[in-house]
Amino acid sequence: MRKGRKTGGISFGTAMICIVFVVIGILCITRYANINKQKERLLAENSSLIAQSEALSDKLKQIRGQEEFGRDESYVESVARTQLDMVYPGEVIFRVSGDKYT
Repeated sequence: MRKGRKTGGISFGTAMICIVFVVIGILCITRYANINKQKERLLAENSSLIAQSEALSDKLKQIRGQEEFGRDESYVESVARTQLDMVYPGEVIFRVSGDKYT
């Protein structure tokens, strides 16, 4: 019998190479799964942000519309008269109360 020659089984070097490939494979699969989870989370977050952006865009359009409406002189006059009780010089306001005098 010769020394150094094994009969049957695999050598230590071959076993180590197989173990390294298995470990690397497991690490790659784990990393791939983590990347997919992160991708799904980011896609959901992106959808949420798109919805928020659209809502804010609609609100901005509404505010700009109110701004344009506020530039209308008749609207400004209406607000000044009804909410601020303003009148033109020389105008007299008569307030009628619903209370009955006894």
